[in-house]
Formats: sequence, C-alpha cells, structure tokens
Amino acid sequence: METAREVYIAGVAMTDIGWHEEDPHEMGARVCAEAMRDAGLLPSQVEGLISTPHGYMADTRKMVTQRMADYLGMECGLMLDVDSGGNSTSVAVHVARDRIREGRIGSCLVFAAQREAPPNRIKEDILGHFHLIKAANSLYDSYQAAFGVISPLPFYAMAVQRYMHIHSVSPEDIAYVAVLLREHALKHPQAAYREPLTLEEVMESSYVSPPIRRLECSEMHDGAAAVLLVGEELARGSPRAVRIAGMAEAHDPTSFVPYRGEISRFPCVGRAARAALEESGHALGDVDVAEVYGAFAGMEPMMYEELGFFAPGEAPSAVREGRTTHGGEVLINPSGGRLSLGHPAYVTPLLEFTEVVRQLRGEAGERQRPSARVGLVHTEQGFINGSIVAVLERKGA
Repeated sequence: METAREVYIAGVAMTDIGWHEEDPHEMGARVCAEAMRDAGLLPSQVEGLISTPHGYMADTRKMVTQRMADYLGMECGLMLDVDSGGNSTSVAVHVARDRIREGRIGSCLVFAAQREAPPNRIKEDILGHFHLIKAANSLYDSYQAAFGVISPLPFYAMAVQRYMHIHSVSPEDIAYVAVLLREHALKHPQAAYREPLTLEEVMESSYVSPPIRRLECSEMHDGAAAVLLVGEELARGSPRAVRIAGMAEAHDPTSFVPYRGEISRFPCVGRAARAALEESGHALGDVDVAEVYGAFAGMEPMMYEELGFFAPGEAPSAVREGRTTHGGEVLINPSGGRLSLGHPAYVTPLLEFTEVVRQLRGEAGERQRPSARVGLVHTEQGFINGSIVAVLERKGA
C-alpha cells in the first residue's frame, strides 16, 4: 500500500473581523488571492476549491465555489460546498487534506466569507426576514424547535451553570477568561474588538441567559479567510509551509442539547484530540500554541479540560494564574478567540488555522510565542456535538 503523502498549509489570509458592507463574494475573492500570493502560487496551480454558505442569518446562495472558480479562472479536480455548522471549514480542510494525501490532487484552496443580516434590520422588518428566523429555528430538533429556539445560548447557559456548580467555579473566574482574551486581541490588528476590557465591566454587564453575561458572549461577525493546502511537491519550494501532522474528527450521538448524560461534558473533543495527537506523534505537552473554539467565556475552560490541557475543574484557576497566556505553559487563543477576535462562524476555523500557522512561522507580531514549533487547532459544531482537532508542525521542526 502506498504511503500517504504529507500535506502542508502554504498560504493563509484573512480580512478584518467586524461588520462589513462588502459583498461576501468580493471578500472571498480577496482572501483567496491573498492566500495564493502568500503561498507563491498561481490560480493555475490550485486544483481544488471548497467553501461554505455566506452566513446563518443570510440569504442562501448556491454554487459558491463554482462562481469563485469562474472568477479566478481555476480548473479544479475537486469542488465542494460544505455546511456542517461551525465545523464547516474545518471539515473542508479535512477533506482537502485527505484528497491531497491520496494523490488525487496536489493543492486545494479552502475559503469562507460571511456577512450576516444586521440584527437591527431584522428587528425593523421581522416579516421581511422571517424566512431567516425560520431557517435558524430549523437547526433544532422537533422538541427544542417547538419552543421557538433560534440560538444555542440557553443550552450553553445550562452547561456553564452545571460546570460552575460541580467545580465550585465563581462568576469572577469565568469573567476573567473574557478579560484575558481581550488582552490577547489588543495585540491583533484585525480583531473585532480593540478596546481594553476590565473584570468590573464584564461583571456589571447584563445577563443574556444566566449565568452568561453579555460580555461573556461572542457575536456573529462578518469576515473572510482562506487557507491553501499543498502536497509535498509544491511545499518543497516553500520554507514557510506548515505541516498538518495529525487531524481527526469525532462526533457524539447528540443534536444540540443532549437528553441523557452529563450536560457539561463533551466527549467528542477529547476523542478527536487524542486521535490527532497520536497520528502526529506529539504529546499534548509538546503543544506551544492552541486556538480553541469557545463561543462563550464559560465554555473556554471546559474546552481546555476536554482537550486534556488541564484536569476537570482546574482550567479557571490556570487561566487566572497565567498558565494559558504569554509566558505560560501553553498559549491558548492568542488571537483573542471567538469573544474578542470575533466569530463569523463559517469563517472561524480558518481564522484559527491562520493564527496557528502565523505563530509557527514566527509571523504573529506582538502575539508571537517565541520558538513555537507545534500548534493545535480545535473546532466544533452545534452544541459541541462534534469536534475536529488538527496538530500543526513548523517545517523542519
């Protein structure tokens, strides 16, 4: 049996994260061009193209990749539109990696561009946007949907409340996570939030669903990002290419809130992490920098523990002790994470890959962890019903 080929990330690009008026196709074209430029490749050298929808509260467009291939002048051996919730572009990277490893294609560009309908416009014209509200409600099963659910927020609130109860975690411990992520984002020139955040401000912000406060929530932002994967042949001439040393996917038998078991545990995260690390040949202790998908401040420490960085209940104190920031044991979410870099959900996994690639290249500026050689990317979908973990390695490490 032929040995699987090595796969590398040769190019990355992202827009500023925030709220955009630019058409998502134009944003997507811009980051695709920038990722190819970053990799030193021409459109004629790109053999695959994968993308996602342009948002959740956004009108559906079909054939996103076909339009982009036409615009960029690409002949593709792989073309795919993926929708798997927050995991979508991570699934796309996983598919692209497998196709390149098999030798079916030599390169693949994964991109996403998201522009949501502004909430104030929806409120001003509910009937005109009712199709978007109905589509958001359809994400949930028949029991949950009957209650008019259009956001996973109440489910996350129950999980955070349970976690805080089991491990005697204080509200201040959770609020401090948001403060630290904002400190990280202040070093990122493309972050949505560029103003300092204090513990008092978080604690004084209103509840949106107890125990979650407004400043402990990510917002659904706009933005775009692209990642260009290549095989060994194209990577040889790119000393900045980063190897995907391991990647794994795991799903739990749940659809949003589980009806059995512990609501504050998400086994798929650990399964994906262990499998990715095993494939990579690295131990968790080798990881220098990680981007973790936490949509709420209370979910961040839970994800750190599910990944195995800390024992159950230990992560909140680890965050306050500086063990997850610059100079600590592992640098987690140096980008500012979903809370402060911003959270265009379809784009988010690519933002995570972009940050870790830049860290391993030594190109993260003020956010840089010195001599970073191994990085981890964690993404999820739904109510963390499924997870993907990738272990990245600096070329030549």
